Amino acid sequence: MEGQVQFFQPVTTSASIFVTAQAGTTFGTRDTGPVPQFFLGGPLRLGAYGTNELHGDQYYLCRLGYLHDLFTLPPFLGKKIYAIGAYEFAKMYGFQAQSGFPNDINVGVLAETAVGPLVIGGSYGDSGHRKLYFQLGRVF
Repeated sequence: MEGQVQFFQPVTTSASIFVTAQAGTTFGTRDTGPVPQFFLGGPLRLGAYGTNELHGDQYYLCRLGYLHDLFTLPPFLGKKIYAIGAYEFAKMYGFQAQSGFPNDINVGVLAETAVGPLVIGGSYGDSGHRKLYFQLGRVF
């Protein structure tokens, strides 16, 4: 089972704060096969870590952030461009992580383009983890 909850609250006409929480579990079932059920790491999912660096059968991930409307694109290119900043923390159970508390800070630019959402950003986390990244597709 896996679930996600999101809450966005406007604080001005051009800015919002948000909180997202995700969690997943196999309810202690050990016969799920040799492949882990859940993965963390990569853009906007514990971004300072490598793609799918953390894996296991139970996890939680929380993100606290700020979204600021920068400007509007011409209609043929898309809709809006935002500045985004977020603090993330997570726990993957049953995984021997380099850190006892995986967490990071992400900053970047989010654009609603004609081909889908585009994020370009960077992340700095614990234990020397850091990444620059871009992502085209689902953001939240």
